[in-house]
Amino acid sequence: MLGKVFKHEMKSTSRLFLPLMIGFIAITLLCKFTFETSYSAILGNNRLMETITVIFFVLYFIYIIALFVMTSVFIVMHFYKTMVSDQGYLTNTLPVKMSTLINAKLLSAILWEIIAGALFILSIFIFFTGHLNFNLTDLQQLLRDFGTLYREASNYLNMPIFLIEVTITCIAGLISGPLMLYAAIALGHLFRKHRVLWAIISYFVIYVVMQIISSVYFSICGYSSPLISNSEYAVQTVKNYMLFTTIFSMACTAGFYAITDYIFTRKLNLE
Repeated sequence: MLGKVFKHEMKSTSRLFLPLMIGFIAITLLCKFTFETSYSAILGNNRLMETITVIFFVLYFIYIIALFVMTSVFIVMHFYKTMVSDQGYLTNTLPVKMSTLINAKLLSAILWEIIAGALFILSIFIFFTGHLNFNLTDLQQLLRDFGTLYREASNYLNMPIFLIEVTITCIAGLISGPLMLYAAIALGHLFRKHRVLWAIISYFVIYVVMQIISSVYFSICGYSSPLISNSEYAVQTVKNYMLFTTIFSMACTAGFYAITDYIFTRKLNLE
């Protein structure tokens, strides 16, 4: 059942996300083309071509911001439209568990986030294409440098555990982003009037509370004793930071999911 609902979610959200993604690809290629065709002109101090190139690069950087901002906006729009607006009546009449609906929407949102990130990385690669001489020897040297760095870091940190913590934190962050938005919408839905406004307020309250908890932790427990050496201080701080971040991100992710599922399962009121 989750697969069918997820497929429907991807089909529905593609009408929002595909134009955004295609537009980003188009502006990337256009910016690359403009840069390459005007490269020799720039070297020749052609002011007009310099201006044109700068304009396209400004548009490119604006679109990068828009890509990630609008991804979040579309995630919010689709969830709100299909869960608490007029279309919510139809959604909640489906013979599907609320957790299945939330999971399908969450998976869809995560996938679009990953695609947006992948397109950004691809666009950077496109710009460097033709301007970097990177061969097998360079790759081997890069791997050797990475191995050296890994061995040096292992003298201070338990690298397998550290990498596991980083991976868990990244995955939790990827999941908690949409879930935080969902939880804010769910909390705003508890109010009879001005639900959108209360959802926005709920989002900022959640964000502030998270920042306060982080600040309190690091002000009280996050730092090692000032009596130890600077290197040991730095290592201990990194360990404390990663341990707290991993646990806190997992707790937030679970909390956001629990809030969303509980409110939409027990407190749903579409009147």
